[in-house]
Amino acid sequence: MSFRPFGREIPSSLNELQTEMNNLFDRMWHGGVSTGPFDGQDWAPPVDVCEEESAYVITAEIAGTDPKSVELSCVGNELRIKGDKPPEHCEDDHTILRRERRYGTFLRTITLPEDVSSAKVDAQCRNGVLRITVPKEKSSRPAAIKIKVEES
Repeated sequence: MSFRPFGREIPSSLNELQTEMNNLFDRMWHGGVSTGPFDGQDWAPPVDVCEEESAYVITAEIAGTDPKSVELSCVGNELRIKGDKPPEHCEDDHTILRRERRYGTFLRTITLPEDVSSAKVDAQCRNGVLRITVPKEKSSRPAAIKIKVEES
């Protein structure tokens, strides 16, 4: 029995190691709590990326942000989500006792593992959750291959 503390195999190439390190830093700095000081942002919305057979589905929590002000772009296999969450102000006669919510401009760049069909990206926002569906290119979708059996 082998011991795998992180639940995955150890990367076998430098490229895989770099990908793992990028994922680690992305989880640390873009967990929705704080992204600074390394990328100059005060915050970024947390995202989930799921793979379906024909598309990738990205969900981002953007509560408090006007969905009409969020800009999406997809070039190659890179999806960018850019927006601004304005701060809510207390009345002038109130004193702020605690401020945990994050505000400001954000930019999330998500690199998807395969080429995608950027012309067919669909985005919907419901209850403060942005759902982006990025279809895979037909050539990158799994294809069933029938095995021909020859009788001797």
